[in-house]
Formats: sequence, C-alpha cells, structure tokens
Amino acid sequence: MRRLALLCALSVSLPALAQTAQRGTVYCCTDNGHQVCGDVLPPQCFGKSYREMSPQGTVRRVVEAPLTPEQLARKEAEERERRAEIARQRAEMRRNQSLLETYSSVADIDARRDRAIEGVQSELKRGEAIQAQLQKKRAGLLREAEFYQKRAMPAALAASIRDVDSEIATQSLVIDSKRKDIESIRNRYEQDRSRYIALTEARNSPPNSR
Repeated sequence: MRRLALLCALSVSLPALAQTAQRGTVYCCTDNGHQVCGDVLPPQCFGKSYREMSPQGTVRRVVEAPLTPEQLARKEAEERERRAEIARQRAEMRRNQSLLETYSSVADIDARRDRAIEGVQSELKRGEAIQAQLQKKRAGLLREAEFYQKRAMPAALAASIRDVDSEIATQSLVIDSKRKDIESIRNRYEQDRSRYIALTEARNSPPNSR
C-alpha cells in the first residue's frame, strides 16, 4: 500500500518523468512540505536530505543533508575524542601487558621495590654523613670566629665560613632529593602492586564471575 501510494504521488507530481524514470533512478526530497522528484536531483533538493529510488518506488539509498558548520565541528570534536579514547585504551593495554611481563608475582614487586629503595637509602646515608661532617666543621669555624668579636675577622676565616655554609646548603638539597626519590619509588611500586593484583585476579577469575 505504501509503495502504491508513492507511485501514485510520483505519477501525479511528475508526469513528464514517466518515460525516463522507467530506465533510471528517481531522486526525491521534501521541500516546504511537498515531495519533489526528478530523474536528476531537482534544484529544490540541493542542501537537503533526499532519496534515490527505483522506477518501481523502491528506496535504493537515502542521502543525508550536508552538515552545518556547527554540526561538522561537533562531529569532528566527537571523532577526536573517540580516537583519543581508543589511543588511551590501547596505551593502557600495553602498560598492563608490560606490567604482567615485568613481574612474576607480588613478592617479586616487593623485592624489587626494596632493592631500589636500599640503593637510594645508601646514597642518603652518605649524604647525611657528609652533612654531619660539614656541620661539625662549621661549628669549629664559628668557635674560632668568637675570638674576633671585637676586631676584624681574618679574610680566610670568613671565606671558610661562607664556603662551608654553601656546601651545607648544597648537601641539604641532595638529601632532600634522595628522600623524595625514596617516596617516589614507594608510590610507583605501590601503584604497580595494586594494578598487578587487579590484573591477575581478573585474569584468574572464572568467566561467569566477571
């Protein structure tokens, strides 16, 4: 019934196309509430959605109207977001696979963390020992400087105090850096540990429990 109605509409609105339509494609669109058809795309259909139909009234293809600049910009933004999400998921899969290949167990993660921290702690202890020596040297220089409260301090002594103060400041930066390194190692391995547990539990859980 629908096809018959469409054919009737075509025969009423486009009597001049009866012969050409028998051999080719009919293009139809809706313009101001009225159906417009032709054996080539009618001007009224430019910029609108239209249908490509057989002479028997069968819709072969629907061509959507061109996107407006706003719609095109939105579509491009959505496509960028889609590609970014795919890239993020792929990167996460690579990280997960690398994590599973790097560690053999949770105990392995803990052992590697402890070894990494141990190496930095050794450097930290050396830095703290140097700092203690510098503080001791500075205390001796200050005691020597007490003899010159009422007279000019020798230039060499003043220079020595400035030098040791500079060394102490530098060593303080080194010590602070080592402490931050230790904290960073702890955090990194803790993240690896948590992720490894989640991945292995998901991999080993029965399919019907996921």
